[in-house]
Amino acid sequence: MPLPTLVVVGAMKCGTSALHRYLDRHPEIAMARGKELNFFYGPEQPPDDDPGTWWRWGQWHRGPEWYASCFDGRYAVRGEASPGYTDPGNPEVAARMAALVPDVRLVCLVREPLDRALSQWRHHVRDRTEIRPMAAALLDPASQYVARSRYRACLEPFLREFPRPQLLVVVQERLLADRRRELARVFAHAGADPAFWSSDLEPRVHVGGGRQEPVPDDLRTAFGQRVAADLAGLRELLDDDLPEWR
Repeated sequence: MPLPTLVVVGAMKCGTSALHRYLDRHPEIAMARGKELNFFYGPEQPPDDDPGTWWRWGQWHRGPEWYASCFDGRYAVRGEASPGYTDPGNPEVAARMAALVPDVRLVCLVREPLDRALSQWRHHVRDRTEIRPMAAALLDPASQYVARSRYRACLEPFLREFPRPQLLVVVQERLLADRRRELARVFAHAGADPAFWSSDLEPRVHVGGGRQEPVPDDLRTAFGQRVAADLAGLRELLDDDLPEWR
C-alpha cells in the first residue's frame, strides 16, 4: 500500500497549511489529496452516518486501505499534514502511527507560544465557537489554548515511539524569515532534493486582516508562566535557545 513516508503532525496555527502547499510543489513529493486526513485518531467505529463529518472526530475506523488510497503510489515521497496529531486530546496517535508506518519522517511546526494561542482564539471567535474575552479564554486551564502551546509535551508521545532523527522541528518565524533555507531542511528530511526552488515558493505580500485587539502585559506574563517549564524542555530538546521568542 502507498502509505505516507512523511507526516506533518502539527502544531495548530503554526503554518501547516502553507507547508502542505510548499511540499506539494516539490516534483519529488506528492501530498495527500486534501489536508487534515486525521487518520491516526478517532474511534474504532464510525461516529455517525455522515462520512462528510468523520474528519472532525478522526478517521481511524476507515482502515489502512482507505488511508493508502489518499496517496499517489507513483511517488517515493508521499505526505500529509494533520495538526490534530499533536492535539493533547489524541494521545493514541503516536502509537498507532508507529505500528503502521514505523519509518515515517515527522515534521512539527512551532511558533511563539502566545502568538499561536492568540491565533487559535481569534480563529474560534471568527467561527463563533468562542465567545469569551481573550484573557478568560487563554488562561482557562480546561481549554487547549495553553496545552497546544506546550510543544515539548505534545511531542513527548512521538519521542517515545520514534527515534529522535525521524522528527524535524521547524520554527515558523524562521520559515517566514528565510523560507528557502528552512524548506531545504524540510525537503532533505523528507528524502527529496533540498536544492529545489520555484517561484511558487517565493514569499508573497500579506495584507493584514484589520486591527487586532491589543494583548495586555499581565496576560503575556501569566501565559508565559504557564508555558515556561515546557519551553525550557523544548529548548533542551532542540539544543536551541529560540531567540526569536524572547
